[in-house]
Amino acid sequence: MCRLLGFSAKTQTTIPAFIGKEFAEFLELSEVHNDSWGIALDGGDQTQLIKKPQTAKKSVEFSQAINSESGQGGLLHFRWASPGLPVTQQNAHPFSIGDVSFIHNGALSPYETLLDSISEDLLKLRTGDTDSELFFLYLLTQINELGFIPGVVKGIQEIKADFKYSSINSMILNSEFFIVVSEHDPVNKPDWADDVYYELRYRLDDNGFAVASSGWNQEGWQLLNNHEILIVNRDTLKTEIVKL
Repeated sequence: MCRLLGFSAKTQTTIPAFIGKEFAEFLELSEVHNDSWGIALDGGDQTQLIKKPQTAKKSVEFSQAINSESGQGGLLHFRWASPGLPVTQQNAHPFSIGDVSFIHNGALSPYETLLDSISEDLLKLRTGDTDSELFFLYLLTQINELGFIPGVVKGIQEIKADFKYSSINSMILNSEFFIVVSEHDPVNKPDWADDVYYELRYRLDDNGFAVASSGWNQEGWQLLNNHEILIVNRDTLKTEIVKL
């Protein structure tokens, strides 16, 4: 299980500056979700990607990166590895190709379930062992065929209809759009977690858009209901919700 955070801002910013003082509470979640951290920042045609198999709160490299590296959009991920999947640099999120970056919380079952649904050219780009990376490559397969928004929506709809998972909560970002998926089985949360563990909430104002997993102060943020996809136009901040 993992913690997810993403943003799209009107101006260049670091993640802590955009989120505000409550970001310190989000960082505390890495004490449990402690197998790796990763940051993807919008860099135009190519995403800047920094990730390490370390606990974010205890990592000097994380502290330096999160407070100095900036962008107009980005993703942050704290990983708690699924059983049997190694803690390595290659398995850390985000995953990124070109201007598209992706993070996921949950597990597909079995881990290799999407393997045969990925185009051969994209499968060659796989570097790690996780179901999450296959999830990303599967969405890219759909995107290459249908375009960014239709491809992501179709990919999520097909996973929901045809595959087993605890959660496919995810965020996928390119230079034009930010898409957030809330699709999970509350029964499959960790034994110790509360009933809102899988909830995703977002903040949208004149400065931009932010979205994150639960477990910290999100007062005033709006719940994205389970079985919904939120699509945000990064230029206009116009939003659309697709029901699953």
